Amino acid sequence: MLQWNTMYETGVQEVDNQHKKLFEMVNAFDQSIRDKTAEKKIDETLNFLGGYVQTHFQHEEKCMAEMKCPVSEKNAASHNAFLKTYTEFVQRFKTEGYSDALAKELHKTAEAWLVKHICGIDVHLKFCVKKSATA
Repeated sequence: MLQWNTMYETGVQEVDNQHKKLFEMVNAFDQSIRDKTAEKKIDETLNFLGGYVQTHFQHEEKCMAEMKCPVSEKNAASHNAFLKTYTEFVQRFKTEGYSDALAKELHKTAEAWLVKHICGIDVHLKFCVKKSATA
């Protein structure tokens, strides 16, 4: 289970709130896997990811562009890569149907990507917010 802490903070409250919502979704899906109810939740999870991450990605990319964040291009590329991975999961679910293995792989992929992305890229916003405040 993902636990939010200060190392994930970007300095942009709305972005942090959106990240927390993504943590909640990933954790809820993890719990459904543990409860053996993931088959009922996978469609909902994929639909949520499809809509929410695109809205979140657009907002985050806008923030980075406005603050002239030096990792904004890397951020957009990482978002595009995740969307490609997401699309592949949707296609697999449509063609293969549900399996415990697919559910676990989706959860593991989303959780790992989220942590790596936030800690490796998104936290750079912190320094841009500080620069914007002093400029």
